[in-house]
Amino acid sequence: LPYSIYEIPKIHSSVHPDGQDDLAFTKANFIRFNMNKFSGKSILYLDTDVFFVEYPHKIVEISGTNCNFAIYNWLSDEHNEAYVPMNRNSDSQHEYAGFYVFSHHVALYSSKQMLCSGGVQFYANSDNAKYLLKFWQMVINDAPGASDDHCLDFAYNNFVLGEVDLRPVWLDKAYLRMPWWPHVKPVILHPRFHGGGKGRRSFYEMNNRRRYYPERCSIKEEPICFPADCIIDTKNRLLLKVRNGQVVDTREIAQEFWIYPEDYSSEDKR
Repeated sequence: LPYSIYEIPKIHSSVHPDGQDDLAFTKANFIRFNMNKFSGKSILYLDTDVFFVEYPHKIVEISGTNCNFAIYNWLSDEHNEAYVPMNRNSDSQHEYAGFYVFSHHVALYSSKQMLCSGGVQFYANSDNAKYLLKFWQMVINDAPGASDDHCLDFAYNNFVLGEVDLRPVWLDKAYLRMPWWPHVKPVILHPRFHGGGKGRRSFYEMNNRRRYYPERCSIKEEPICFPADCIIDTKNRLLLKVRNGQVVDTREIAQEFWIYPEDYSSEDKR
């Protein structure tokens, strides 16, 4: 794939809490800059800490359609359940014992609204995509201290939905494979656990509008991938039920797992 890599002097606070207030260095402005630089070319934005581990056929397919925008959307994913290693908070957090437990999920569903993870984003070089970027930048400006993902949700769910023919495609987990989805084979891998909202402004409502509208979502009724009361033994492909420190039930599962150390790098791929 043709690519450009940029080293910039600073980043905006919406990208990282330690960033600065210069709006020239937001993700929205960075993507728009590349649209102007590469006129007529679609733009696939990636955070600097993700890796291609397979050829991104889905992105190539999307770029040949009338889609203007693609991203991972927690609300459109019927199985967004996140799992974490049992030793995640121990001194040996980089040593994966292979035992995972349920962490969290978004129990609401909507294909019309968005709660995104923005490490991978696709934009057609179109007026409709630029419309979304324009409002994303406006929200970032009006919500200092909020993360850019939350600002993008707000822009999409309030200013874009129904107003422009955006024709979004919601990427599956493989295209931003976080470590809390060990059961998903990655195409684009994010090896490190997300830092959460530490140091962030809580951003749910602004000017009588909300980041998203739960009442417009349906409640998921399907069971989660792996029961929340079980331990997943990823090495032996087992579900373990434990009581009082003793394994009281064991069930085999036909599931592969792909687990990487958090300090995984492009050197490891070689």
